[in-house]
Amino acid sequence: MLREAEVVVLGAGVVGLTLARLLWKRGRKVLVVAEALGEASRVPVALVNPLRGRRFTLAEEGERALEAALGFYSRFVPLHLGVFRPVPEKDRPKVAERLASLKHRWEGGGVVLEEAFWLEPRPLLERLAQGLPFLRGRVLAWEPPYLRLEGGGRVRGEVLVYAGGGRGAHLLALEGRHIPGLVLTLLDYFPRALSYRVYLAGAALGGSYLPGEKGYRLPPPTEGEVDWLLRGAEALLGYRPQVASAWRGVRFRLGAPHLFPVEGGWALTGFGSTGFLHAPLLAERLAARF
Repeated sequence: MLREAEVVVLGAGVVGLTLARLLWKRGRKVLVVAEALGEASRVPVALVNPLRGRRFTLAEEGERALEAALGFYSRFVPLHLGVFRPVPEKDRPKVAERLASLKHRWEGGGVVLEEAFWLEPRPLLERLAQGLPFLRGRVLAWEPPYLRLEGGGRVRGEVLVYAGGGRGAHLLALEGRHIPGLVLTLLDYFPRALSYRVYLAGAALGGSYLPGEKGYRLPPPTEGEVDWLLRGAEALLGYRPQVASAWRGVRFRLGAPHLFPVEGGWALTGFGSTGFLHAPLLAERLAARF
């Protein structure tokens, strides 16, 4: 079996589907190849927040990326606007400088990022994939202009794009960090996201407790990890919420850049926890090259 397309996108997470949707909209013959929709992108809730971590670092091109994400995702799913970030008193001058032109307001003990948001990834992925040529299969080798599939099939693309995550990084010998993350679904519901060390949004409590590893591994949730998340939630809420279920995924993190040429085409990968933030901006840049 041989399938062919102008652009073959390996990966059906938010990055790969965003790129494929943009190319398809431009009339390009595109084919998405993946084992399934999403994997790490199928997290119960995705937080799109350019002010990162306990150090309040502004993500690279954070303002521009947030603007692109707002414009793109709002065409497919509802966006829940507003992320509240508690800010210790000692950090407020630093945070005020970093907010730059991000739309925000100070409130109580922190800042509300008014255009940061959360969304539900599963309906987003399904709507992005709707109508796209899609081949389900496991890729065993990257052999430009071909992808060799399990079972003996091949896919040929004039351009190949790697938009996968950690599971397929070995195909291009990409060396990054594989960071397990855990999300607990809760009985409580938070219409406005809260974020400091952990995040609460909708019915989800999430964060990354375990250190990054060199190889891909999907460990089960640990007792210490669950307790770490619940203690983080308690610090934000003043009580521990009740847990309904757990979800585990692994993020793949490379140092910048996240868009770069490779043999046979391009790689658009390695975003870690900023995939939903940066996908529309960088996918648009890559799509404009074709």
